[in-house]
Amino acid sequence: MSLNYIRYGADVEIEPGELGSFYLIQIPLTGQAWVRNGRHDVCATSSMPSMLNPDRYTTMRWHAGCEKLLLQIDRDTLRRTVEHLLGRHLPGPVVFHPAVDFRRPEMRRWWQRLRAVVRATEDDRLFCATNGLSQRLVEEELIEAFFTSQPSNADHYLDIEPCGMAPAHVKRAQRFIHEHLRSAITIGDIARAAGVTPRTLQLGFRAACGMTPLQYLRCERLYGAHYDLMRAEPGTTVAHVAYDWGFTHLGRFSRDYRQAFGVPPRDRLRRS
Repeated sequence: MSLNYIRYGADVEIEPGELGSFYLIQIPLTGQAWVRNGRHDVCATSSMPSMLNPDRYTTMRWHAGCEKLLLQIDRDTLRRTVEHLLGRHLPGPVVFHPAVDFRRPEMRRWWQRLRAVVRATEDDRLFCATNGLSQRLVEEELIEAFFTSQPSNADHYLDIEPCGMAPAHVKRAQRFIHEHLRSAITIGDIARAAGVTPRTLQLGFRAACGMTPLQYLRCERLYGAHYDLMRAEPGTTVAHVAYDWGFTHLGRFSRDYRQAFGVPPRDRLRRS
């Protein structure tokens, strides 16, 4: 993570394209800018900063006299931190909504936390060679707080109730399921990976998670399909996403998706 300050003395047009290896939160302290990240436009101000996703094409126009604070976050570090927070592997990159609304209470709290980090940096207590441990803790807290506050294609994972105190064979089965979500696997495959019989696996899942292993697999695939619909590129279809996640009956997929997320998958794709 890096913290930067910049001021523009003239109107500047910038077209960096895809940033590739990092996310960039741009917070105007004075003045404003126009920012496009992917298909989203943001009129960036002190109350509505912008978040640039590394895999979305970016163009910007910053106006004369604009001063801004930049928080750059390594892409792989953010993903590892989010996966550790969620306790699961993500099927792809986290894509945030580019408009960061500081009028929302949770984002105001995050901004207050970042301002405290800026003050500590100006006092040489952070972002210096002698504070490695403190730096890591601060960076992790900033990333976790931003992820839990800013809308993204992965925030629905925060609503998943974790299984209870699952026995070791159920955890092994869950790990196998997460690693093979896009593969054609059976209850026998899952049981063999867990080292137990299918019956023992069924009983373990019902006791720990309140569902069967195949119901758990179906739920995880629905979450994955939702993840992809939330970050869909132009030309993506509901059928393509459904088939990619192992759903061969589109009508049943649409029904289950609507029950899980409140809207039909076609509407979600259109909003994305």
